[in-house]
Amino acid sequence: MRIAICDDLEADRASLRAALNSIPALFAGTATEVREYVSGEALLMETEDNGAVFDLIFLDIYMGGITGMDTAKELRQLGASAPVIFLTTSPDFAVESYEVNAAGYLLKPIQLEKLSALISHLLTSVERPRVCIQSGRRRRYVFLDDILFAESDNHSLAIHLSGGEILPCSEKLSDLAARLDGRFLRCHQSYLVNMAHVADVVEDFILKDGRRVPIRTRERREIADAYYRFFVTHTLSAL
Repeated sequence: MRIAICDDLEADRASLRAALNSIPALFAGTATEVREYVSGEALLMETEDNGAVFDLIFLDIYMGGITGMDTAKELRQLGASAPVIFLTTSPDFAVESYEVNAAGYLLKPIQLEKLSALISHLLTSVERPRVCIQSGRRRRYVFLDDILFAESDNHSLAIHLSGGEILPCSEKLSDLAARLDGRFLRCHQSYLVNMAHVADVVEDFILKDGRRVPIRTRERREIADAYYRFFVTHTLSAL
C-alpha cells in the first residue's frame, strides 16, 4: 500500500505518520510506503509528471498555496481514484469535501481511535493488488485487474490496460508472468491474458471488449480447460 501525506506543517506530518505506524492492520501482511509532501503543488507534480499512484491520500485543507480541497479536485481530474481523507482544524469544508468523493474528514489534533476506525473501514476497498511496471524512464504501479492482456513483439512488450491505454515495457513476457497472480494465463508464446476479462473461448480468447487474444494451437484444449477451471472457481467464489 502506498500512502501520501500532504501537509505544510512538519510537526503535523510527523504526528500523522506516528499515528499510522501504531495501527497494526495497516502494515500487517503488506508492504506499506508512506510519502510526505509539503504542498498540494508538490503532490500534483509527483502525480502528473512522475506517474505517482497512491492507495490512500491524506490532505491538509489549509496550506500555503493551493488548498487541500483544490488539490483533491485536480487529483480527480488527473484520474487519481484513491480515497482522500481531509485533515483540518475547522469543519468548514465538510460539505464541499463530498464533491471530490472524500473518504473521511478528520479534525486536528488527530484522535487515534477515529483514525484507526476510518482506516479499518477503508482497508477492504483500497487493498487492490498492484504490479510495478518500468515503462521507459517512468515507474508505474498498475492494478492487476486493470491489465487486459500483454503481448510480446521481438524484444518489446506491450501491456494493454482497461480504458485503452497501452503501456510499453522492456521486460520479458515470462518475467512479467512470474510476477502476476493466478488470474493470468500464458496462452501463447507471445501473449498473456487476464482470464477475468475473458467473455468466451472459441479458437481464441474473446475479451469482454470484443478483442481477441490468440491461443497456442497445440495446447488449445489444455489452455481452454485452464480457463474453465478459473471460470468455475471465480464464479463460485462470487456467489
